[in-house]
Amino acid sequence: MTHCTSTPLDGLDFWLEKLEELIDLDHVVRTSDLQRRCFAFEPVEHIPTVIDYPVGEEWPEFGFEDIYHDPAKMLLSELRSVYTGAKLQDDRLYGIRANYGTGIIASMFGCEVVVLDHSLPRALPVSEERLREVLAGDLPPVRAGIVGRALDTVAFYRETLAPYPKLSTAVGSQMLDIQGPFDNAMLIWGEGALYAIYDEYQNLAQLMDLVVEATLAVVREHRRIDGRPIEEHDGWWNGLGGLCVREDSCVMLSGAQYRDFVKPHDAKLLSQLGGWLHWCGKGHQWLDEVLSLPGVRGVNISQGEFYDLAQVYQACEAAKVAIVGWAQPVPEYLRGRIRTGFSRAACAADYDAACRMKERLYETGHVDVDSPIGLSNRPKA
Repeated sequence: MTHCTSTPLDGLDFWLEKLEELIDLDHVVRTSDLQRRCFAFEPVEHIPTVIDYPVGEEWPEFGFEDIYHDPAKMLLSELRSVYTGAKLQDDRLYGIRANYGTGIIASMFGCEVVVLDHSLPRALPVSEERLREVLAGDLPPVRAGIVGRALDTVAFYRETLAPYPKLSTAVGSQMLDIQGPFDNAMLIWGEGALYAIYDEYQNLAQLMDLVVEATLAVVREHRRIDGRPIEEHDGWWNGLGGLCVREDSCVMLSGAQYRDFVKPHDAKLLSQLGGWLHWCGKGHQWLDEVLSLPGVRGVNISQGEFYDLAQVYQACEAAKVAIVGWAQPVPEYLRGRIRTGFSRAACAADYDAACRMKERLYETGHVDVDSPIGLSNRPKA
């Protein structure tokens, strides 16, 4: 990544004015309607697709350590994606997040957050002594850990965008990275959370209950500060809305373990606010359990290469749970089958290539190209 260290942040207005001129509110309204219809499994003109491409020096770029210590740099960093989408007018909605990494909720319980320049900040597990204090104690204050800092950044975003009518209307406050009940338990307890499934399940359940209550408190405070509807997500896929609950650590669990130990806690979050689940890796063993969660509207499976898309789409369609941000090419033989309840995230080499992909999307309904020489990429029987 190219680091921008010389951007005059006292000239922040220059970048905001540039983006204000670029945003088309009519396009945002059309995109919101497209997403809403698609995620409700209604007919749509084409699959909602985000087409990412490099913008180089057209917009400032910073490393994680830079943005962690400077909310103005973080704002510009978050708006880079908005600029990319507004220039192309693809199917993303616009949102900016107080991007303090995966350890925000865990920090409320005493986890130290380590800042790295090449990846998101991460949380370190607490000591055994601190863990026992957490289990014996009450819910931490809503601004505990780095949450207060993150919420102050949310307020800074809204105050900074307020003088710009289009930016303040079109750019939402994407919810913090709240992770999920089991992911946070893993961050707080470390690998001991896996052993606790067998040896200390009541303590593990208690910890996840505390995480759920802390998360709900943070979400409510976030929305009080930014003034956005509590049922929204305010990111690329805000047409789906709700919380994005991340449960990457669950790929280490069996289907029965997810059902018995984790699902009740995910359900406490989603049944109140609705939303979707994200995970990396292989979650085949509990996909059906996820699809039956109360309030679940979508799944974001980030490593689609591990899955048979035809089988996943069939299961999701039956449950009326959308597939969100699928990042792998859709095989040619499935493009006629997958026409709604599905969104796509794709990459282009540059802006011109992105424009060609967008044209193809509008012509065919999908962004992916056909196999060469008419060959189908249908799996062999």
